[in-house]
Amino acid sequence: MLKDEFDILIKGGLLNDLRKICTEKIIDDFFSTIQENNIYDIIKYASLVADNSYDEDDVACPKNIKTRKLGSVFNYFGDNDIGQERFYQIKRLDSLEKFNYPLDNKEIGNEDDFKKVVNSFLLNINKQNIFNMEVTELLQILECDFSYIPYKSQGSCDISLYIHSKITAAIASCMYQYFAAKNITDYKKFCFSKANAEFRNEAAFLLISGDFSGIQSFIYTIPSKGALKSLRGRSFYLEILMENFIDEMLEALDLCRANLLYTGGGHFYVLAANTEKTRQTIEALKVKLNQWLLAKFGTQLYMAMGYAQCSANALRSSGTQRNVFAAVSKELNKDKLCRYDADSLEQLFDSNSIYNKNMDKARECSICHLSSTELQKVDNISEGYVCSTCAGLYELGRVLFQKEVFVILDTAVENSLEVFGSDKQLYLAVVNNKELEKYADHIVRIYSKNEAVTGKFISTRLWLADYYSAGEKGEVLEFEKLAEACCDGQHGIKRLGVLRADVDNLGAAFIGGFVHQQATEPEKYATLSRYADLSRDLGLFFKLAVDKLCKGELTGFDINDKQQPFSLFGLSKDKQRKVHVVYSGGDDMFIVGAWDELLELAVDIRRAFSKFTNDKLSFSAGLALFNPGYPISKMAEITGMLESAAKDNDKNSIALFGFDTEQHSNEEKLQCKHIYHWQDFTDKVCAEKLAFLIKHLGFANEQDKLKAGMSMLYRLHSLIEEAEKDKVNIARFAYTLGRMQPGDKKNLVLQQYYEEFSQQMYKWYINVTDRKQLFTAIDLLIYYRRESKEA
Repeated sequence: MLKDEFDILIKGGLLNDLRKICTEKIIDDFFSTIQENNIYDIIKYASLVADNSYDEDDVACPKNIKTRKLGSVFNYFGDNDIGQERFYQIKRLDSLEKFNYPLDNKEIGNEDDFKKVVNSFLLNINKQNIFNMEVTELLQILECDFSYIPYKSQGSCDISLYIHSKITAAIASCMYQYFAAKNITDYKKFCFSKANAEFRNEAAFLLISGDFSGIQSFIYTIPSKGALKSLRGRSFYLEILMENFIDEMLEALDLCRANLLYTGGGHFYVLAANTEKTRQTIEALKVKLNQWLLAKFGTQLYMAMGYAQCSANALRSSGTQRNVFAAVSKELNKDKLCRYDADSLEQLFDSNSIYNKNMDKARECSICHLSSTELQKVDNISEGYVCSTCAGLYELGRVLFQKEVFVILDTAVENSLEVFGSDKQLYLAVVNNKELEKYADHIVRIYSKNEAVTGKFISTRLWLADYYSAGEKGEVLEFEKLAEACCDGQHGIKRLGVLRADVDNLGAAFIGGFVHQQATEPEKYATLSRYADLSRDLGLFFKLAVDKLCKGELTGFDINDKQQPFSLFGLSKDKQRKVHVVYSGGDDMFIVGAWDELLELAVDIRRAFSKFTNDKLSFSAGLALFNPGYPISKMAEITGMLESAAKDNDKNSIALFGFDTEQHSNEEKLQCKHIYHWQDFTDKVCAEKLAFLIKHLGFANEQDKLKAGMSMLYRLHSLIEEAEKDKVNIARFAYTLGRMQPGDKKNLVLQQYYEEFSQQMYKWYINVTDRKQLFTAIDLLIYYRRESKEA
């Protein structure tokens, strides 16, 4: 197999669709060299498979492509009768610009916008001949310039030129390797003749999947000191460990990033050729990686891997796709049950092996508790001795706030961390762009943070939601400072809020989201390109959009940019939220911050997500309040339980504050009393009941408001809480309302306030749903008015 020919094949797959909308000489010159080449038949066929079609006429591109808009992938997701179609603005994908939400207005943008995008592309590829350009560079350029350009415009095209080109290149590369393994050289025969009917059902492809086990325990195994930096460091280290392993695997398989269909949340899918070499390479890499993980982290982390063969027909048919993904999942589960090879198991049970050897006077790391590593004293991390890895992960979390390039080296440097290498030990260093030159002789690959970078060693751009709240001197606020910033820093209980959330029913959505059983062609839209676009769009939202929402950027929801930040108490605040993003990506997020700011941000994110997905997907969340010094692992555990409780509430919900212990049939059960669907929380709890309380009671006995001190609020709160247990409470509640009547009969304004207040409160009290919502609203007001010194 000639490497040059293979590179040209992949580049041809990436550029094939571009010829329909960009007839520039530089593109024509490239294709004139391969137009008559045998490999061009593979490119054409791969494009048809990616398009869920075997008819070349189906992918013809009309002349008006320059004025067409890319539709949201959610236009054809789920029930087509729900909502209306939305379209993206024609622009480049740039992390420095506003997030590109799909809008209702189809007439956004014009041909001039299209020309700007094309000119940006031409500027990039004119800097270097396409033949000499690295495939990863070309992929990066296409992502930047054509993520919001449709690859065709028959009907409403919702697949971007970038994604369709990427999938075309992935399928073409697999076909080329499969044909080479079968000694097939007449590509035209197998792509465009009677023999093609047989090839469509031939298992030429391999869907490979990997899944990290032990992520949660690894991330939350941290000390109280420097918890934020340790959390961020551990979370990102797992991400870079995964990305680097994927690149090591792709390199060993002689493939590129075009073949990576999805990565996120410790999981990935790769499309490869179904050859003996592929299978042997995967098995060998899996064993090597897990032996490395054993030596480095003990049994804490494990990479399960599985693969399933599939045909071209399987890639274009959702029903068969489901079978393929199900087969891969089955193999993954089998691998998780039988983790290690025989040699690794033998060493695990050998007390003198590298996995069990005591390295430092039989002491263990005070954080990860491994004894098979050398220890050191690092005062700002832990009071005990720690291993170099735990110290390095803390340092990684610290420099993530400051630097933007992640470089993989073949030699250790100061503050570098070990990462897996298939044939040699590799190291991760976090640097600035200016520092790269100093490591030039040892660079294996480079990952950029949010910004697109081209060059010889670039692997990909890693989208990273790395927002944090800074102090007056630019320092990262510790948990204590975030808690002190609650309620504008002058009011209320000082607590750290912790938010965990993830998308509801995402697995089912991927399996059947584009299948419309009532349609004439139920699986017409269930293409590999569309599923890849869906995965990528969700990743962009949780990394790029969430980061911008934390910064206070809510513009882009509609053409008039009228969206306002959600506010619990109507306070005047800075646009930037006082929160830290610990992790956000794939389909979930973990954010900490001032509790009121975090709750408001959660609503902003939910509103944005609803717009982004055209109301086709939702997410559920748990949010709890803690003393800043509470163990972070427990914070994560409790908030995770709240998130699960929200999902049990028919999903699309938020569960707040924590759990109470209640007695049920001689058993104690945990119960959360503050679970709501998002719309009920924003419209009923906050906009209706909390706003009503603020209007009539004010925040702290304001002038011309009813007098209701904290003791009165606690009394109302208690009576509502006990309403179900004691029917006499209704009289007590009425009596308590009567005590609030102003003594000054001449103050008609206050008397009117009281009449409105008492009547409305009584109506809400006698209705179960309203009473629950009122209970939460009073809780929120108590938290705002409560003195910080109170328990």
